[in-house]
Amino acid sequence: MYSDHYTEPWRTPLVTHLVFVDGRLVESWQEPAVGTEWEPHVRPPAPPPPPPPPPVHEQVHTWLESVCGGRAAVEGLTAEPLDDDVIDLPVEYPQAAQRQRMEATAELLDSVAARLFDQEMSYAFRHALLALWADDPDSVTRASTAAHLAAGICWAVGKANGTFHPVGTKRVGTIQDAFDLRSAASSYGTVVASTLRGFRPHAERWGRPAGVPDLEPLGRPELLTGATRARLIRLRDRARAAAAAA
Repeated sequence: MYSDHYTEPWRTPLVTHLVFVDGRLVESWQEPAVGTEWEPHVRPPAPPPPPPPPPVHEQVHTWLESVCGGRAAVEGLTAEPLDDDVIDLPVEYPQAAQRQRMEATAELLDSVAARLFDQEMSYAFRHALLALWADDPDSVTRASTAAHLAAGICWAVGKANGTFHPVGTKRVGTIQDAFDLRSAASSYGTVVASTLRGFRPHAERWGRPAGVPDLEPLGRPELLTGATRARLIRLRDRARAAAAAA
């Protein structure tokens, strides 16, 4: 037998030998366990090393799926610009306050898109607002004001398209200034992003692969501009070529 004192690092683990003759203890002695056949019992075996990361092209494709919303969405990507189809606000609402919040937010988004972004981004903003309403109406009314909700949508959609520095050229603080908010746009932007993402995975095991832009993975291609989707298509095709070469 052995005495495991490993939990007391100031003591040396000892092996205790007991000799019995006809059931009677006749001799016992101890010796250090280190260097004996009993040493493996002193410390638990080291865990196996983690598996190696998959090839980069596989990591890129997995990342694309998180950005676009699955393998089928990645395969079906096109670079067509967003248009104004199916972005009309709902006609009926359970409560008047909900109508007021949706209409006020839509007006703010249109105004900021015209001043700071472009027409295609205004469509992406409207798609995001409608997605929030469809998936979690409380996320629309829970924001402190329509300005906080609109700023959060601008932040989430802008991050998904790489609009802000360091991926893009715009300063993210511009949103806070545009809506005259005391808090950063990310304050409610993270809530918007989480709601839009739903239960889709957003953090890959191996992290963001090298060579891809730092985009907020919302898993919704209808929120991506044509330029963003064209960039993703190039990454998809490069990953395919790398897989074929491998």
